[in-house]
Amino acid sequence: MRSPPGFVYGLAYVEALLAAVLVAVLLAPALEALSTGLLNQTGGATLTNPDTALRNKLEEVQARPYSALLAETNAADGNTATSVSPTFSDPEGPDRRIVTIYRTNGSDVATADTGLLLIRVKWEDNRPAAALVSLKSKWL
Repeated sequence: MRSPPGFVYGLAYVEALLAAVLVAVLLAPALEALSTGLLNQTGGATLTNPDTALRNKLEEVQARPYSALLAETNAADGNTATSVSPTFSDPEGPDRRIVTIYRTNGSDVATADTGLLLIRVKWEDNRPAAALVSLKSKWL
């Protein structure tokens, strides 16, 4: 049976609709599998590379708000170049990373809030890997 001239079947619309449904249904599991793979990749690097573990800890502390870090410097024995932050340091163990936070004026320990904090992360057992140091500003 022939169709009249100019008459178009709707098969292309059904195909497009089916393709959109398939993409919507299959995209979520694909993205989940991809993110799981990326998480496992970074987790393995944290366990095997000491420099990466220090960097991850420093980034974790830097991600905290300035007010939370400043409160740590106001704790008892908290604003010296050697005072350990119990809140941000790792719990006791063989791979403990020590975090030191203190107020600074850019060159030395400051007694007042200058808007600048120095953050140092190092291994408790003084491994050969050097400590990582960063500054956190109140305004940035």
